[in-house]
Amino acid sequence: MKHRWMALPLALGLTLTLAACGGNDSKEDLVGTWSGQVDVMDQVVEGMRVTAPEIADELELENFYIPLEIEFRDDNTYIMTVDQEKLDESMDALIQKSVDATMVYMEQMLKEQGITDMTVDEVLAQSGMDRESFTDLMEQSMSNLSSSVAQQIQTEGQYRLEGNQVYTSDDKDTEPGSDGATPYTLDGDKLNMDFSNVSLGEVTFTRGG
Repeated sequence: MKHRWMALPLALGLTLTLAACGGNDSKEDLVGTWSGQVDVMDQVVEGMRVTAPEIADELELENFYIPLEIEFRDDNTYIMTVDQEKLDESMDALIQKSVDATMVYMEQMLKEQGITDMTVDEVLAQSGMDRESFTDLMEQSMSNLSSSVAQQIQTEGQYRLEGNQVYTSDDKDTEPGSDGATPYTLDGDKLNMDFSNVSLGEVTFTRGG
């Protein structure tokens, strides 16, 4: 079974090559570290449907969060990173739910085929496996995915404020361009950014996390 269906949707739209428009906030209002999370469960399920639709249909997981941190610096540079430890926790939960969904699917297949004298555990045993070793196999196949997603998302560049817009680049040596626009609102220690243009919806960041 393929599991790299998550890599692209997890990183989709999170390289911060954006221009955000909102109120007339000053640079001082934006400078600092902001922490938030984006739920990409819909993208994960849609990606899974391509290679493992039967598992996607049985997946009982409400959310899959990518924990983000953005730091806007006084020298007009910024960096976006992922909290690797929290992302690993999300990945572990997804793996376990995927295993559970696979077990449910296998049970349904046995019933549909009229096999009543054999359990899922016995089917696994015929392949020299049990639920624990099957889970280990899933973990091995996805072992590098979490760090790969974090690397794809991590971005560092320059930013520039013009009136009610902030423009960013994805390279420290490159000045921001003027492409794209992502609405935002800044209310004290809350920064709301609307990533609907990349199907991620609104993300709320908190100053300092």
